[in-house]
Amino acid sequence: MSDTSKWEIADSLRQRARDDLFGLLKSIGGTKDLFIDADLFPLIDLTSTASEIRQHGVENLHKLDSAVNAKTKNKRLFLLRPNIVRFLTLAKQLRQLDIRNAHVICVPRKFYAFEHLLEQEGLWGRCTLHELTAFDMVAVDYDLFSMVNSHLYLNIYLDHSTDWLSTLAASLIDFQKLFGKFSKTFAFGKLAGQVLRQLERGESAINNQDFGGGKSIQTVILFDRSVDLVTPFCSQMCYEGLLDEYFNIEAGRMKIPKSGSAENAAPQNELVQLSTRDDTIIEGIRAMHFSKVAQEIKARLARENVLQNDFRDKVKDASISDLKQLVNNDVKGHINVKKQLTRHLDLCADIYEKKKAADFKIQLEMEANILHSENFDEIVSYIHTMICRCEPNKYRPLQLLCLLCTANNGLGREHYELLCRSYLQAYGYENIPLLYKLEQLRFFYVKRQCDIPVPTNSATTAGSRGEAFFKRGIQAAQNLTDKAQTQKTFFQFMRKRLNLTPDLNQQTKTVPGPDMADVFDSIYVPLSCRLIEEALINDGKLAMFQHELIQRGYPGAEDLFVQRSSGVSTRSQFHDNQQSILIVFIGGCTQSEINALRMLALSKSNVKLRFYFAPTS
Repeated sequence: MSDTSKWEIADSLRQRARDDLFGLLKSIGGTKDLFIDADLFPLIDLTSTASEIRQHGVENLHKLDSAVNAKTKNKRLFLLRPNIVRFLTLAKQLRQLDIRNAHVICVPRKFYAFEHLLEQEGLWGRCTLHELTAFDMVAVDYDLFSMVNSHLYLNIYLDHSTDWLSTLAASLIDFQKLFGKFSKTFAFGKLAGQVLRQLERGESAINNQDFGGGKSIQTVILFDRSVDLVTPFCSQMCYEGLLDEYFNIEAGRMKIPKSGSAENAAPQNELVQLSTRDDTIIEGIRAMHFSKVAQEIKARLARENVLQNDFRDKVKDASISDLKQLVNNDVKGHINVKKQLTRHLDLCADIYEKKKAADFKIQLEMEANILHSENFDEIVSYIHTMICRCEPNKYRPLQLLCLLCTANNGLGREHYELLCRSYLQAYGYENIPLLYKLEQLRFFYVKRQCDIPVPTNSATTAGSRGEAFFKRGIQAAQNLTDKAQTQKTFFQFMRKRLNLTPDLNQQTKTVPGPDMADVFDSIYVPLSCRLIEEALINDGKLAMFQHELIQRGYPGAEDLFVQRSSGVSTRSQFHDNQQSILIVFIGGCTQSEINALRMLALSKSNVKLRFYFAPTS
């Protein structure tokens, strides 16, 4: 695939965002000062530069949190995420400072409550609301589109606010207007089902002529993060995942310590772009296990050194015109590649130093035991010992706690109280709000009666329903007995049916090639990725799993899987046996999941899969 066709969708989305931003700035006449929310700086940098923004009447750029009261005679434009608390704080500041003719630009869409809040604060007519809808999906890489909203999961499950779901549905409708109507839609989880229903209502109000003529994307998969809470708590072992863990990849870029700075000077950071257009090395190593990356980089460096010797031979007998062409085309590219290889080698060495410690190996063993549902008491003892020794990073024991809890649908009250009390005594009682939020998010909580699956009997007659409900009540009341405790949790059931933890015989692959389990060193296949694979390859199998889960009485099984077909003929779309899929992770995803799905596309020889990712964070 050529580089131009590979970046076709990404470039279209980026140009759309540029046009939307510059068009809005142009529509607001006069000289302007732009106040930008800190969360939006990465997105703005992806689409435009400061000099380009200043060409459209913007005199000064400010960070929103620190410069609201800056004195200026220019019009004030405030660029922010639609958050009720943040918007109300800004509205109060505008009223106190008596600022008139202000423009609040919501990215990507405003909430209807904002107009009421403006009226409530006495700003109606003095403050104008705008939207930048094209920033709902900004291209980070050729297959990765940012819907950056790191607070979405917390807003929904902690604050119980579903305002953002309508925004997601509207974004997908706009996407179809550009690139054609989806022929198939899969939804995993309750939130995904809600977005699907809003998507259907929005599509029904639009004529088919309004959708894009192209058929770039045939299938969309909506995945609710709450369906798979196990994978985010597993230690990432692929190179890109560890870069994200240590250096925080945000909108395709990260800050790393700048090399060559003086020892006594303040630490300086260097901003590094990780898109495949800016970094030609990352695509070949991002999904590799971190211990293998250094070998690959050294091999590439050896090849570059051979090329360098070839350049020297060419220079000896070259004419002036040949020298110019050699410098412009070959030498610059060689120097750039060598610089990237050296940077990745330094990063890989830094990561390897942190991960080769003995306690990290033990933690991986504990995670493997949790995923295999083995040695429960040993795991609890290890976590308790880690807490009592006051592990310097207080989030490491929490990671194992949450992994253990989500894999087992909660902990028994005795274990929960022991670990909770120990954690507060070791790290301080100021962490009570943190543990409370983890409990509300269902990351660390006591196993309840409704968490124990109670089998249902669909053949129950009407005359015996009362007796059946009475028996089910008795079964639910016995959830703390040994028999109830041995019931398989949702993850344990799916682990066995979908082969999420390959056994020792299957870990030794007979046919070399990429495999989704490689991102976790062949120990674990992410549940989210396996569900997506089954939806694309064998959706009937998923329907059977869902029916069995309902029969076994697993909570929320009815919302696990929904499929919808638009009725659009896809015969012409698959003339080259290629299927393009957009995956929307509602609540965010990890770099390991993205790379596992990329490896899935490489492993399927009988069908060409091209994945595009649109995570909310």
